[in-house]
Amino acid sequence: MRVMTKTYLVISFLVYYLLKLIQANVYIAYDILTPKMHTNPGFVWIPLRVKSDVGVLLLSNLLSMTPGTLTVDIRPDKSELLVHCLYNVADGKVVDEIEEMQDKILKLTS
Repeated sequence: MRVMTKTYLVISFLVYYLLKLIQANVYIAYDILTPKMHTNPGFVWIPLRVKSDVGVLLLSNLLSMTPGTLTVDIRPDKSELLVHCLYNVADGKVVDEIEEMQDKILKLTS
């Protein structure tokens, strides 16, 4: 039963990430093709709940692979992650989306 649960979690995470990846690519393509740029770039410190090396590595790599975000730094105590974002830095939407990704990684790595 445990193998089936892990398999389900891995597949659901892959589907979730692929949808987020497609969404980010479409939004950036739209932004490039429209006359006005909608970027609002900046840096955001994200509190890390993922503490394992594998979890932090997975989160930082997946964020860097997603268009519009880039992992810049990780505090030595793994308490925060510095992320450069192209969009929605001020309204907290980016933090909420990264928190959602952390939730899914925590389920996957526990």
